[in-house]
Amino acid sequence: MKVLKTIALMLIIFALMGCSAAKVKTTASTTNAETQTSKSQASTPQGQAASADPTSLTTVSLKWIGLDKDQLSPNDLKTDGQPDGHFHLTVPFNQSSAVKSIWIRYSEFGKSFKWGWIYNKNLSIDGYKMAVFDSLGNQILPQNDNGYRVDGLADFDLYISELNNENGRDTFKFEKNQTFNLELDYVTQDNQVGRYTTSVQLVDFNK
Repeated sequence: MKVLKTIALMLIIFALMGCSAAKVKTTASTTNAETQTSKSQASTPQGQAASADPTSLTTVSLKWIGLDKDQLSPNDLKTDGQPDGHFHLTVPFNQSSAVKSIWIRYSEFGKSFKWGWIYNKNLSIDGYKMAVFDSLGNQILPQNDNGYRVDGLADFDLYISELNNENGRDTFKFEKNQTFNLELDYVTQDNQVGRYTTSVQLVDFNK
């Protein structure tokens, strides 16, 4: 009997030791998991804030549409009976901003021309005129203001004229494979001055 009692006592002791070890292991695993989760949360910011600078998150898109409408003359926002070069511009902003000016430049084969639009009507354009229309097809005329207000995705249709011996010297016709460079200047609601630049080549040329 004593032998049986001793064996039974030893079995109980071993069983208790096994449970204790399992408990310690489970606690250690839980602590490890909690520590790793805490580390992960510390390294990944909650609700990562978007950058205040629109240029860091967006891409400007400039597309050539073709010579399809008469919207202006080289030196005035009045029609002249000649179709003008049409570009479509998409600019995504992630905060309220004001577009100050838009420029299109062409410089190849020894020729250099510039077309511009400035929202402030009191500022002169050093180059030829550009006509700008909003996404609803309304022309954005220069105003006595600091800029054209935009917020989010902004679409513009831009028109520039060909040149037929303008000012007694400048002649220009749209042709395949020409490259045009665009510059858009803006100011954010926090008074941060910014600039978008992009370019387009007339590969799929459409007269």
